[in-house]
Amino acid sequence: IGDKVVLTPVNAAQPMHVSDLSLADHPECREVNADPTGTSWKVCLFMESKEDKGDNLKGGDVVRLFHAEQEKFLTGDKYKGAMNVFLRTSGRSKKTDATSSKAMWEVEIVNHDPCRGGAGHWNNLYRFKHLASGRYLAAEVDHDTSFDPTRQKLRGASDMVYHLVVDSEDMEPVYTIFELESTTIMRTDQMVPRNSYVRFRHLCTTTWVHSTSIAIDKDTDKTPVMHKVGLAQCREDKEAFAVVPVPAQEVRDLDFANDAAKAISKIAGKMGEGKNMTPNERKYITRLLEDLVYFVICKENPGGQRPDPITLEGVPDRDRQKLVREQDVLKEIFNLIKIPLKHGAKPLFQMDDLADKRYEYMQYIFRLCYRIIEHSQHNYRKNQEDIANKFLRTMQSQIGYGVRAEDTIAALVNNNVKLLEKYIHDPEIQTFVDLLKKNRETKFLTY
Repeated sequence: IGDKVVLTPVNAAQPMHVSDLSLADHPECREVNADPTGTSWKVCLFMESKEDKGDNLKGGDVVRLFHAEQEKFLTGDKYKGAMNVFLRTSGRSKKTDATSSKAMWEVEIVNHDPCRGGAGHWNNLYRFKHLASGRYLAAEVDHDTSFDPTRQKLRGASDMVYHLVVDSEDMEPVYTIFELESTTIMRTDQMVPRNSYVRFRHLCTTTWVHSTSIAIDKDTDKTPVMHKVGLAQCREDKEAFAVVPVPAQEVRDLDFANDAAKAISKIAGKMGEGKNMTPNERKYITRLLEDLVYFVICKENPGGQRPDPITLEGVPDRDRQKLVREQDVLKEIFNLIKIPLKHGAKPLFQMDDLADKRYEYMQYIFRLCYRIIEHSQHNYRKNQEDIANKFLRTMQSQIGYGVRAEDTIAALVNNNVKLLEKYIHDPEIQTFVDLLKKNRETKFLTY
């Protein structure tokens, strides 16, 4: 530990080197590349071997925080364009099953050495990074004057009230630091068990985290499900959270879905500006969409030759169906297939152009998009309603162009009377009748 070493990849045979160049998307970071001159790297201890025990909370662990009294998970999500932290109400009978990718938090142990992690002790300081957004749990003054009995009871003599948020660029890092207190008697130098019940104390404001009945989404037609999380001077024993470890595979799934959404968004944004994809980008986005098909039906490691994703059948995984909706993969896929429908600037191509051999690659991309959509809605009511409500018109406008729009709509409304009555009317029925007359294909009778 502390030695300086040179790192040389086996296949490249050139030492890793830190460049003076800043990254375009992260100016505070430097590029790492290969260079014969090399760069010396210092070996730093992240965690001692005696701390590496599966039953202890460690820096880098990903957890969900479940409020034991309210039976709700601490969640971070956007509402009206702003990021909020709240306790989410679930309609499920077993509340612990109401898991979400937006309720995952990565534990960070605060140390003087930023490279140091290790096991968490009760006398450590902690940060919690919202995994889906990359932002940290923090506290700030709450200017909402809504009455809440718990807040009124716990605020004490203080005139200031606080609530949980995620950090912003102008917020001091100290506002993201928390202490943990056990619900049972423990020595402060003991390690924190992974499945503990804990209370949170905000270091900078010396306030304790508590639930409230104040709804964030109170101005919607539906019953509010997002409830603000406050902080007060007085501690309440029942304001405790269960620390629920998240399996590593679930974290990897989130990383993949998150990265996929960003990659598709980048390509869709470029094409929306009238710029065509480079050959490498075509290859990359095609491979990514194929992987998404395999991902949703849990066949991402088929082995040997890759099966045809358009015809490949499988049972979609419900958690992954939920993930592609929550992480905006479906939203970005629809942004991609809307490219020929954009008004204003002249689009790169029209839907009629997909029959041209020049745009054969684009037709395949569209077919992959619709295959992902089809798998994502299969036997999943929430996804079906979301797709029908936001994107059905887009799909209807692309019927008859050989991109599987008809197949996807048929799968969406098949045996789904509510969706059928709500979204399929005379114009949609007439579209299928016209296709039947034009193409003389019996499959349109099924639709």
